[in-house]
Amino acid sequence: MTRARRFFLANLMLFGNLMANIMGVALMAALDRWAYMIRLPRTPEIMWLIIIYDLFAFTVGFGVLLTWERPIRRHLADLAGGRKSSPALTKLASRRLLNEPWVAVCLNLFLWGLAALVFPLVLFQLPVATHLGGVMALRSLFVGAITVTTAFFLLEHMLQHKLAPVFFPNGGLSRVRGAWRMRIGVRMAGLLLGACMVPFLAIIFTIKGSARLVEVGSLPAAEVLGDLQTAVVVLCVMFMVNAVGLAALVTVNMVRPLREIVRVLSKVRGGDFGNRVQVMANDEIGYTADMINQMTEGLAERERIKDAFGLYVSQQVRDEILAGRIPLDGEIKQVTMIFADLRDFTTLAETTPPKEVVMVINGYFQHMATAVEEHGGLVLQYIGDEIEAVFGAPLALADHPRHALEAALAMRRRLAAYNARLIATGHHPLRHGIGIHSGPALAANIGGGGRLTYALVGDTVNLAARLQELTKAMGRDILMSGSTAAALGEGVALDRLRATTVKGRSQPVEVFAVP
Repeated sequence: MTRARRFFLANLMLFGNLMANIMGVALMAALDRWAYMIRLPRTPEIMWLIIIYDLFAFTVGFGVLLTWERPIRRHLADLAGGRKSSPALTKLASRRLLNEPWVAVCLNLFLWGLAALVFPLVLFQLPVATHLGGVMALRSLFVGAITVTTAFFLLEHMLQHKLAPVFFPNGGLSRVRGAWRMRIGVRMAGLLLGACMVPFLAIIFTIKGSARLVEVGSLPAAEVLGDLQTAVVVLCVMFMVNAVGLAALVTVNMVRPLREIVRVLSKVRGGDFGNRVQVMANDEIGYTADMINQMTEGLAERERIKDAFGLYVSQQVRDEILAGRIPLDGEIKQVTMIFADLRDFTTLAETTPPKEVVMVINGYFQHMATAVEEHGGLVLQYIGDEIEAVFGAPLALADHPRHALEAALAMRRRLAAYNARLIATGHHPLRHGIGIHSGPALAANIGGGGRLTYALVGDTVNLAARLQELTKAMGRDILMSGSTAAALGEGVALDRLRATTVKGRSQPVEVFAVP
């Protein structure tokens, strides 16, 4: 942060309040200039009163705000210097920054209210201005009310658009303890007061005051009427300009945060959870912005968990689990199971360095998983050197036996290509056996101790595993059961092998080999 920017930010609220009060003094001078019938006489006593009170008011205003801003300036100096303020200083500076517009309101009310008391007391002592005491009291109150509302909205604007992004880069304005809320209802009340009620009352009292001058005979009726017309026109012009300015400030202070919210929500709708709303106030809109930021952080965290979850289970299972579409008590699915197991893996592990073994087996798993997924299957788990895959769960898959056969053939081709690479790098080629069986299986989230896994259980799963075990004894790399062969139909060339008894079955099982 440059020195110029630090100076600008440190004095922004101070000079904003000064500008609003200079506008108020200018408004008083304009009223005194154009409202002839209630103009202050230019006597030395009155001129000195104006000068002394203005100096007093600006000195007190500067002094109070500078004292109030001391923690804010210290915290800003730490930010500019790249230092971390103490938690106590950070909390104090944050609270005082958010409360400064309200402090300025109270300070301005006091100073303009004091003027409404001091000026009449002095004027009542001067014969040339005795009749103007009440007028000056009302004028000070009306102009003071406009000054207060203008200062409030101007300081709020500076706080939202210049200071909040620096002091609250991560939002959280509504969580600052001890900070007064700038509620939308308060804004509307302030706008109504400064743009409507005060101008209306000022014009009414100007007319009533002029009529009173005629009644008591202080000025001729014709002169008062002419001056009244000029005064009303001047008042209307000044109040209209002020109303437009206040409306513009209120509009910007409310519309810009809403646009920021809409911008981030449109990003979230598109799946981009990396954007955050710049929180600018501690009102209802600011609170909403904080809640949206918390929501997007939660969505981003959920997306990270979802991505991490996808590293351990397939995307299909992940999405089904997260969507709650897998019944807790399981469901019966018609599926085709594949088991693929590396042959002679123990010898490979004993004769090859561990890191190379991991590299080789991970490469094998990658090729096999790709073949399974390309044909609509799902790899359920890797068990040592074995792969378990399913076709038809968790998502139903039409003609799943044919998809499983095509996947097994793709696995054969991919293993041949992978072996060529292994031989070229000085490694021994791999061999595997694949067992395929179709039938009903129970699909469910199974586990305990707070850990679950998506699994299929039942005779269909067991038989597919047994067929894989038979591949070595029968000298074939792909075997399938009779039920899978029947589901494929007569258009598929298969070699019928002898019926074989397998563990867990009392009757021999029809076995077919894929040539």
